[in-house]
Amino acid sequence: MRNIVRNPEAQFPETFRSLFLNGPEGGLDSCNCLISRVPPGHKGPRLHTHLVDQFYFVLEGETTVQIGRDIFKVGPMTMVYFPAGTPHCNWNETDAYEKHFEFMVPRPPKDRLLDYFEGEAPVVENAGDLITPLSEDGYAMGRLFASQHLARRETGSQHARIYAARVAPGSGGPALHFHDFDQFYYVFGGELTVQVGHEKAVARPGDLVMLPRGAVHTNFNEGATDEYHLAILVPEPEPGAQFDFKVAVTYSDEKPFINEPEAKRR
Repeated sequence: MRNIVRNPEAQFPETFRSLFLNGPEGGLDSCNCLISRVPPGHKGPRLHTHLVDQFYFVLEGETTVQIGRDIFKVGPMTMVYFPAGTPHCNWNETDAYEKHFEFMVPRPPKDRLLDYFEGEAPVVENAGDLITPLSEDGYAMGRLFASQHLARRETGSQHARIYAARVAPGSGGPALHFHDFDQFYYVFGGELTVQVGHEKAVARPGDLVMLPRGAVHTNFNEGATDEYHLAILVPEPEPGAQFDFKVAVTYSDEKPFINEPEAKRR
């Protein structure tokens, strides 16, 4: 399925490297998605800024992050938000590999992914508020699956809404529908069956699912354990706007197409 970018981690060399999942020219043009791995003792680019917002979601290990003048230790399952123009950098002081998912929105110019910051680092007010840990106890159960928000307009993210979803076995998202925004799923636990139109495929940890606005889709968990993914909406709908536009599909013999997880059909 061309909507799924498979986990590229086998391509990592034994040094610091970021691999694009979406961008800077391919995939959807609303953002860049990357996966980065930092070996022990290695550093990312020195203090720098971006023209756009950037997010890190730490998957494994621990990264040391500098935001302005402040320095923080950030462990797994934690989101770090760097608003556009915020000086920052990161490095690995531990003896284990650190890995994180990166997201840049809107998509920056391909020839200006970053600008090095010269001079003394400024104070970034309330820098600690830019770090949001994910909590297993923080998921709130909705009608179909559990979720907890990591970034949204209410917390300063003007270009995207990001939440973590936990999908129980036999459960899934709404029946076939589409959105008026681009949507991405980054799977970090379990397996998620994704249906786009009539095509189905399974997304596994490290895979990125890209759903452009208008793409008719649904998802469900056919596995035996909970599935976890980051859901990213670009842009976040305006307050009061409709999120899901449901779709009814009928075959030529007029029999309705029933969209349910396989577990419920048996």
